[in-house]
Amino acid sequence: MSTDNRTHFNIADTINFNSAIDHIIELLNNSFVLLQNNSYGSSAFFAITALEETAKTHFSMYMAHDLSMKKNKDILMNHAKKHSLAISPVFKIGDRLSNALGIEKVDELVLRVNQKNGLMDLRNNAIYWYTDTDGTHFPKDYFDKNMSIELLLFSIESFDDSLVGYTNYSITASHMTDDLFKLAEQQYAKK
Repeated sequence: MSTDNRTHFNIADTINFNSAIDHIIELLNNSFVLLQNNSYGSSAFFAITALEETAKTHFSMYMAHDLSMKKNKDILMNHAKKHSLAISPVFKIGDRLSNALGIEKVDELVLRVNQKNGLMDLRNNAIYWYTDTDGTHFPKDYFDKNMSIELLLFSIESFDDSLVGYTNYSITASHMTDDLFKLAEQQYAKK
């Protein structure tokens, strides 16, 4: 069996799938709460983590469960791979995200996902501080309210495109993320 089609992760039944839905919605809600508390880096980190967990949930349903494979061979253990897997081919077909952010911003975010270290750099800068030749940098140096909202809306859209519809529960749960999308969108200052 090819290592490309195996993973440590396993969504074997509806109960596990629905639990994954709850987990992702909790991450999205946490992102929104942190946004409300002006903790923009942490908000962005939770939004990006929700994006990763969306991809992991979606693809683990179609991959063979194999705990014997080396972890470094499992694409669902690679943050950057999960970022690109989270963007489905239908991602830009709907207009909800482009209406909220503008098509240019959506294109910019999709491009960032596909760039080497695009979201990885954001993910790391969202939670860690570091020092380089230009000085010491903190999450607050990289993130503002709009950027955190953009990542949250982007992640909600990925969740909706990738996971909603597999179970009745996912459809019902998506009403919560739709409401969250609207609340975050109302706070976005279009440029």
